[in-house]
Amino acid sequence: MKIQITLTCPPCKSTNIVKNGKKTKKQNYLCNACSRQFIGDHALSYKGAHSNTITLIMRMWVRGCGIRAISVILNISLSKVLKTLEKQQVVLQPKHSFYD
Repeated sequence: MKIQITLTCPPCKSTNIVKNGKKTKKQNYLCNACSRQFIGDHALSYKGAHSNTITLIMRMWVRGCGIRAISVILNISLSKVLKTLEKQQVVLQPKHSFYD
């Protein structure tokens, strides 16, 4: 079974494309029409969070789960939890005030 991927050049939409080596383990392509180099869309990976993950982070935060606990339970990085809470405009305050 062969999988065929038809690529088009992003700027000019031409299909006159040849392989042009690899960089960081991703195939580079060269457009013969406009002489631009690009990486095919199939080589790009999704680095964001799924909407389900964002929902889970918010639910756990509202129910009193800590930031570190959320990252361990959902198996995501601590910085991703913080960035998600920041984007949702959550005010981060400690539960206890030790320095009054």
